[in-house]
Amino acid sequence: MAKTRNAPDSRFAGIGRLWREAGPTTRLTAGTLLVLAIGLIGLTPKSVFGTELTWPYAALVAAFGWGRSGLAFRPMIILVIVGFAQDVSAYAPLGCFGFINLTTFGLSALVHRSFDRERSPVITTLSPIVIYAIGFAQVWLFASFNSNHIVQIAPIMQTFVITYILHIIIAPVFDLGRRASPIPGSRA
Repeated sequence: MAKTRNAPDSRFAGIGRLWREAGPTTRLTAGTLLVLAIGLIGLTPKSVFGTELTWPYAALVAAFGWGRSGLAFRPMIILVIVGFAQDVSAYAPLGCFGFINLTTFGLSALVHRSFDRERSPVITTLSPIVIYAIGFAQVWLFASFNSNHIVQIAPIMQTFVITYILHIIIAPVFDLGRRASPIPGSRA
């Protein structure tokens, strides 16, 4: 039987079907493993022709994606644990990255619960930019307070851009398959 031109490749269609049928626990586990893999790769030295490469904060992408499904206890626990690992790897005071991850998670949950993002491309496009900007502003503030001087913004901006590019590529992995319920008393 000949394959039609518009038919999806059966290998990828099966993966998409499995992901649609996966429950929140499976999706949370897959997202956690992806964050850990990206984080572990980020611990290795990365330079090209003597230029240091910036590495994205995959935990912020996870926090944003998991927050789309609403507030939940399990993602928060994972974000705090990953935050402690980030603190240790970045020589930051314990709790800084956990706080930043939870703030990103909470803001994402708030935005996605407050707006009908499915019908608004502006919210879908702008919300990650604004929420990541708030998260990176916190990174800059914690880094400046910890070092007792104002930290340069250029490396943080580079990491922000790389993190947003990572968001564009892997954001669907952090969709838990649930949607936040509307705010009580609002018109749904």
